[in-house]
Amino acid sequence: MRRSIKRVAISAASLLLCGVAMWAALRAPPLPAPAPEAACSVEQVRLHTGDGVLLDGILYRPAANPRSAAFLLVHGFGANYYEAYFPALARAAAAQGYASLALNMRDHDSGPKISDFRDNQTDIAAGLAHLRSLGYPKAVLLGQSMGTNRVLYYHAATRDSGIVAVVLVSGPGNLFEWNVRQFGRKEAQATLDEALALQAAGHEQQLMLINLGPLGKGLYTARYLLSLRGPDSRSDPYQNIRKVTSPVLILQGKADRLVEPGIAERLRRAATTGARVDLIYFDDADHYFTKQEARLGEHIFGWLKEVAP
Repeated sequence: MRRSIKRVAISAASLLLCGVAMWAALRAPPLPAPAPEAACSVEQVRLHTGDGVLLDGILYRPAANPRSAAFLLVHGFGANYYEAYFPALARAAAAQGYASLALNMRDHDSGPKISDFRDNQTDIAAGLAHLRSLGYPKAVLLGQSMGTNRVLYYHAATRDSGIVAVVLVSGPGNLFEWNVRQFGRKEAQATLDEALALQAAGHEQQLMLINLGPLGKGLYTARYLLSLRGPDSRSDPYQNIRKVTSPVLILQGKADRLVEPGIAERLRRAATTGARVDLIYFDDADHYFTKQEARLGEHIFGWLKEVAP
């Protein structure tokens, strides 16, 4: 009898322990799901240009199935490598197998501007050299805003055969004409004449306070201003696109408050080399394609599959 009671007690205890274990299991938080494999690696880089300037940037590399072509992302006036849609576009590009280097130009952000527009050729060359050293022999140059003028100048000046495509987003067109539209020809010409007078007097490194309209005010040396919009400037995109032989994609938002939409069509018409030039308008996109990043990437990658598969 005692043995029977003991067996019942043991069985009851076992059931109780099982119940406690099940209760604890149900109460315990679920095990975390395995982390998804990263689509890309992200690395900060520091590069020296051929003339010794140190540039910062971010390199995005695909985790799998890398392509032989990589993007070089070139920002616009007063911007930098991590603003606007660059991070989102670079990660989306990695999912397509493209590496991307978003690189500061030497006149990045909002400090005093003392360089020459032509120095951007050296900056872009440093970025491309770094990508090639990593095993990416081909490149897609993408310029945002004034970055469009930079990449067109680079391609026109170098005829770099490794550039398989050029993407131009929100290009402002001729920079002197942009100032005329903002302030009228009289004020725009007066600023230019002041810079020319300083240059003639041997003071081209003297700083000038420049009215930039919707962009605020900035400090330019006379040298910098003349390199952007002077009579001998090399920044004119309508002249430079005539020398570009790679396929070109122009993207422009019709809600852009800094650039008139017609600039994009004028730029498309200026190409005369026989290279393919395509233009896509976004009805509701602003200058930086805010909240349009995914659509922007879809159009760029779809176009690249046609022109540089």
